[in-house]
Amino acid sequence: MFLDEISIQTSIAIYAGLGFIFFLGFGYYFFRNPINKSHSVSWKILLGSIRGLILASLLVAILPFKIFTSVNFNEPVENIFVVDFPDSLTKDFDRTFRKVDSVLKIKYPEFIWVDFNGHEIVDLKRTTPFSRSLSRLSQTIRKLSKGQSPKEVFILTDGNLNDLNIELIGNIHLIPFGQVLNKEQIEFSTTNLPILSVPGEEVHLPVDVWVKNFKRNRNVLINIEVDGAFYKTQKVSFDTDHTYLLTDIDFKSNKLGGHKINVSLDNGVNKWIDWNVVNEKAIVYGFSDALDPDVGVLNRVAKNKFIKLIWNFDITAKIPDKADKFIFMRILPKDIYKSKMDKSSVLFINTSKDKTSLYFKSDHHAKMDGESLWDLQMKEFQTSGVYVKTDSTLGVLFDNLFVNNALDSLNKDRALVDDLLIQDLSNNSLGRNEPKLNFLANKKEIDLLEINDLATADFTQKKQNLNVKQESVFVWQSIYFKLWLLVLILTEWLIRKFRELR
Repeated sequence: MFLDEISIQTSIAIYAGLGFIFFLGFGYYFFRNPINKSHSVSWKILLGSIRGLILASLLVAILPFKIFTSVNFNEPVENIFVVDFPDSLTKDFDRTFRKVDSVLKIKYPEFIWVDFNGHEIVDLKRTTPFSRSLSRLSQTIRKLSKGQSPKEVFILTDGNLNDLNIELIGNIHLIPFGQVLNKEQIEFSTTNLPILSVPGEEVHLPVDVWVKNFKRNRNVLINIEVDGAFYKTQKVSFDTDHTYLLTDIDFKSNKLGGHKINVSLDNGVNKWIDWNVVNEKAIVYGFSDALDPDVGVLNRVAKNKFIKLIWNFDITAKIPDKADKFIFMRILPKDIYKSKMDKSSVLFINTSKDKTSLYFKSDHHAKMDGESLWDLQMKEFQTSGVYVKTDSTLGVLFDNLFVNNALDSLNKDRALVDDLLIQDLSNNSLGRNEPKLNFLANKKEIDLLEINDLATADFTQKKQNLNVKQESVFVWQSIYFKLWLLVLILTEWLIRKFRELR
């Protein structure tokens, strides 16, 4: 029905008006065509039953009953093969890589290897710069999946990864390689990107600490300095059940400008991080053809994200020269600004699909279509009393487009933008990191697949049955209810006409 594309508030008003006209006409019809007392008993029962069903159906429609529909569909599972290159390439790695490649090609003759950045591996040689960050890998998997079914992801790795707290999509099979070393070693990792905050905002710095080749229980101190001055110390404790620990350290500052954070362990391993305190995390210019409730929704989410959102409701308005972050709602920028949009972060909301497709040439562009943001917000509030889903959807878009891109620009002069390495590369590349591999293997839908087991492993592709529960709708919104009511009315009318003709 065309009304399904209209907001719930508008459709209720339309149905209320149509309902009044329908009941008026329906009542008049019953008044003009009563069940005559002279009719036979069977005639009265038949006609009365049909009219009773009509009235009962109308009563059900008036009450706020909802119906749910679910649909099962089959979708093939695809595969992604990823190489986690060690920091220094050796003949042993080369032999391992070629062995795994030859075994997998028996089942998948046309498969290709990619690195964490999604670049195809040619001649079994890595591209530069390379990444060992699971955060980067997560983005790559989403990009390669193209929003379709979950994937089977095979990762050849020695376990010396970063960002282990990141959740990966799909079924993950880790293929470990590397020599197992016996020397106990304490290491840690944390973000390599600058921290961005506003005055008074509490930010959390994730720190992952692990013990390689665990020997004995111990406490490890994480020492924090800000601008050369002691800030705080945080303790983590290791035992046989906890050889990999995730923790975070909170910071807060009212002083604008740049700060330097030094994170160090008591064994001397340390890492420097930039911390920028700014008035707002991003300045975004919004353009729309009219002021409506959706603007208020965007303003609220932007305020919660410490983003300054400046609106202009003149479709002929000039775009500021220094602006590089935009929201266009129901309109598109002029053609003269197309080259500027290609280099900027842009969010399109309910704009023309054909025209906006010309702009999607980079990861800095995104699009939202469908119901208005206000309607989505109101639906969620009516069912749960909060705006969590709406805020989360918009918040992720704002973070990815406007905040994270600002961090990327601050980080553009670094040699390894997305690598979270915390000590000399030669030290971090030695051997297989068992604590990290075991930690990952305990996560849902992640397992270890040893190289010697590849030949006998069952790689038969299967179709997954996914049960999707569609959104609930009111009874009167269902096309089947409308058809049912129409059939009852036509049946009653045809029977009456048949009686009259006789």
